[in-house]
Amino acid sequence: MGEEDGAGNSRFPAGIRRIFDAVGVAVALLDRQGCIVDLNAAMRRAIGCPWDRLDGQSMAGAFVWGGREDAADRFAQAMAAAGRGLVQELTVTGDGTWLDITLTPLPAEPDGEAAGIVMTAVDASRRMGAEGRLRGQDESLRAAREEAVRAGQAKVRFLAAASHDLRQPAQSLTLFGAVLAERLADHPQLPLVQTMNRSVEAMRALLDALLDVARLDSGIVRPEVALFPLAEMMERLKTDYGPRAGAKGLELRVHPLKVQVRSDAVLLERLLRNLLDNAVRYTAAGGVLLGCRRRGMILRIEVVDTGVGIPADKLDEIFEEFVQLGNAERDRSRGLGLGLAVVKRLSHLLGLPVRVRSRPGQGTCFTVEVPLHASWSPSGMERAMPSLERPGGLVLIIDDEELILQSLRLVLEQWGWDVLAAASGEEALRQLEGAERLPDVIVADYRLRYGRTGVDAIRDIHAFAGEVIPAILLTGDTSPDRIREARRSGFTVLHKPVTLSELSSHLEEAKARAAAE
Repeated sequence: MGEEDGAGNSRFPAGIRRIFDAVGVAVALLDRQGCIVDLNAAMRRAIGCPWDRLDGQSMAGAFVWGGREDAADRFAQAMAAAGRGLVQELTVTGDGTWLDITLTPLPAEPDGEAAGIVMTAVDASRRMGAEGRLRGQDESLRAAREEAVRAGQAKVRFLAAASHDLRQPAQSLTLFGAVLAERLADHPQLPLVQTMNRSVEAMRALLDALLDVARLDSGIVRPEVALFPLAEMMERLKTDYGPRAGAKGLELRVHPLKVQVRSDAVLLERLLRNLLDNAVRYTAAGGVLLGCRRRGMILRIEVVDTGVGIPADKLDEIFEEFVQLGNAERDRSRGLGLGLAVVKRLSHLLGLPVRVRSRPGQGTCFTVEVPLHASWSPSGMERAMPSLERPGGLVLIIDDEELILQSLRLVLEQWGWDVLAAASGEEALRQLEGAERLPDVIVADYRLRYGRTGVDAIRDIHAFAGEVIPAILLTGDTSPDRIREARRSGFTVLHKPVTLSELSSHLEEAKARAAAE
């Protein structure tokens, strides 16, 4: 440096001066009051003021703070702390530039105060700009997350409403169609009604599958893992799928084990139902087996059929949406191609591996691996259901949808039941006060008006009657939380639109249970 830029006033020898100026960081040597003793070339450039106007001046007054009094005040406070021997780091802005400043006290004098202060300053504008951009990105991400949460909540509300509201007319169509088909048994237009009923059933199945896929993809389903006895679930599946298999001339064999497993009971049952649907649909002759094999602490639940089988190169493809091997013409009677897509999603959600092995022309075996709780032992054998002495009986139905109430009444009366029908639990109690006898079975919709549920209505009737009457809950909800609430009641839960075979089977079971108690 030459005399014109102040090098002649340097406190350092020439060699050290050259090193001092070569440092890329702006450096200042200050006394303990914060006045300038020396500056390197980078600091002089940063300040932009001739040396003869800086020598001995306060460093706090050397910078142009751009009217930022807070920056000047913070710098002055840091200087005072550094004069007391404390290292200070701060970022300040002035005249449109951000600076990272470090104030390092020199070794203390005997009086304990710093002999001087070394100040370094680094242009932080680029860093602050990058941090500002990152903050902006964080805010954008936060806003996006909040929007995603709101969208998810809206989707939950939509799916709940869509599920319930779409299932109600589907249920009415199913029941009215069945009544019409029976009344036109000898009429030449019966095939037209039967075709209509098949279309309604296809619509019901598609609705169920689409809602399942949508709920699982939305992330709103959260498993509730707990221990539960598997045998009860398998017996329930046998009851539901035995008649379906028998209608096709197939034998459904179920071999449960008296063990407890750890999973979400509702979602695992849904997974197995989809596998059984698939097995019964694609098996033309022979049978279907639902059984268990124990492998250490893992229970392998197997669904085996003697159906058409699956080529080895298609085993992964079958789990994709709307994939149906050998059904290019999209014959709805052969399914929708969504059952195994739901199985795949449930498998991932539950963390339960699903494996498949198959031989074309011989059959297929799907295996679900579930953690086993080996210390559980059964308390006793389940009581067998006695046979019915006579059909019919008195059934009380509760539903706030007039169409459902009418269609249920028509179907049940056609089956030989006496019927009491009410739109609410309160109305049901009023009817029972004038009735000659108590009902054999109660059939109630789960979601009633004014925040009431079918569980509330059934329990009020039990309290009125002074005894427990077998009850069936019908629900159009697909929310796992609502389903669990319904099942925790201990009553049988059927999902709308319920098929006539399901309804008939469960009514007879409930009546038989009442007769045995």
